[in-house]
Amino acid sequence: MSGRLDRRRFLLTSAGLATAGGATLLAGCPERPSTDPPGGTPSAGGAGETVGTAGKVGANRLVDHPTPDVQAVIARGASRAAMVKTAVDAYGGMGAFVKGGDRVLIKPNIGWAMGPEMGVNAHPEIVAAVVKLCKEAGATEILIGEHSCDKWAAVKEISGLPEAAEAAGAHVLGWGNDDRLYQEVDFPDGKSTRSDLVAKDLLECDVLINIPKFKHHSATGICGAMKNQMGVILRPQSYHQTPDPTRGDPNLHVNIADLASAVRPTLNIVDVTNCCVSGGPKGGPGAEVKDFGTVIVSADIVACDALGTEVLGICRVEEVPHIRIAADERKLGALLKADSSAVKTIVA
Repeated sequence: MSGRLDRRRFLLTSAGLATAGGATLLAGCPERPSTDPPGGTPSAGGAGETVGTAGKVGANRLVDHPTPDVQAVIARGASRAAMVKTAVDAYGGMGAFVKGGDRVLIKPNIGWAMGPEMGVNAHPEIVAAVVKLCKEAGATEILIGEHSCDKWAAVKEISGLPEAAEAAGAHVLGWGNDDRLYQEVDFPDGKSTRSDLVAKDLLECDVLINIPKFKHHSATGICGAMKNQMGVILRPQSYHQTPDPTRGDPNLHVNIADLASAVRPTLNIVDVTNCCVSGGPKGGPGAEVKDFGTVIVSADIVACDALGTEVLGICRVEEVPHIRIAADERKLGALLKADSSAVKTIVA
């Protein structure tokens, strides 16, 4: 690794994003007061770009909706690559998010040793299309990272995603349980999870692109853009086990909102094509898969989950607590509907 990454680590530490000693996080870490107010500080780097957003971890830039009056784009069609390009172009183009020389981290949902037809991982064609757009925008390094649920060797062999991403020009990483690849950072706006061990690649990237597979999840109703981010931490299972000190019930939804408050993707590109609508998150024999022929693009992670839930149609947004918490309590985004004037729907 070059001195560029060493400098990034120095900047992150100087900004207070690293905790001394890389201490191991235990489930139910102690409460620490949150001191930062909500909101961000305009950057001198360009129109719509923000830095220093309270509670955010990592060096990746944030870009407000680059196309006036469009907060999200829904593309429908038969070709995944065409939907990705059409939606991103309608949202301002990849060049609004990725600049020449950037180091891009793409975080797809690639947790399971299942083929693309099972509808539980981000589809290889969608990820490859995003890699291509990043290269065209001038990215010099494109990483794919995931802490998979199934064993990484099996995921790589069966899912088809690593092969497609590498053929398109990305380098694929399975972070797994190697704690050397993670760094503990504070979540200043967290209510239950106040710090966590987050993949260093995420903390050091210029651009973070989140590619969830929208699908059914037995514990949360849906698995979308916010839930997908549990693949960037060392111990995602702890989010299922940490008790909520304020509500007295299982705290998975609050922990997901805590993570979303801290890890803020530059862009979300949501795969709502062939999706597992029962038996999720892993699917398998007996699980139902439906093809919705849809890709959603937005910098707003809440809008992505609200729109994805509407498209999937297996539950209502009001029935998914982490979406409501992120929107109403954390003010992380808008609960958009597909018929909103702020949503552009196009055919690819």
